[in-house]
Amino acid sequence: MSTEVGSVPADTAVIAFADGLPGFEHQRRFVLLSGPSFEPFTILRGLGPDAPSFATIDPRTVVPDYAPRLGPQDLARLDAAPGDALVWLAIVSLDASGEATANLRAPVVVSPASLRGVQLIDININADAGSDAPAPQYRFDHPLRAA
Repeated sequence: MSTEVGSVPADTAVIAFADGLPGFEHQRRFVLLSGPSFEPFTILRGLGPDAPSFATIDPRTVVPDYAPRLGPQDLARLDAAPGDALVWLAIVSLDASGEATANLRAPVVVSPASLRGVQLIDININADAGSDAPAPQYRFDHPLRAA
């Protein structure tokens, strides 16, 4: 799956990742690109020479009831408050057999208001301990299947 999308329009909002992304800690500025030619996917594209790009998808496209919770530290990193609108993205990759999978366990979260982003490392460990309901267990390699 190619993530090459050409040039970035000058008015595209730049998202700041204070810590970069795991494996790309030096890359801290990204844009989110969408278009009819690659729906339902979006492209998280790094800015600068040799910057990475990632195919992403809204996790609710894959698991309709996807609803992980952010802790106070993650909200602070996003400069967001409980209830603020956030964009959740799952990075898409190909497994050894060439099948597309979505990383639902380590989503990228963006605050459109602050233009800050983070990649959560393991949302399964951030489950609400005060809840009586068991927390859902999300996978790093959730299969994408055509409907």
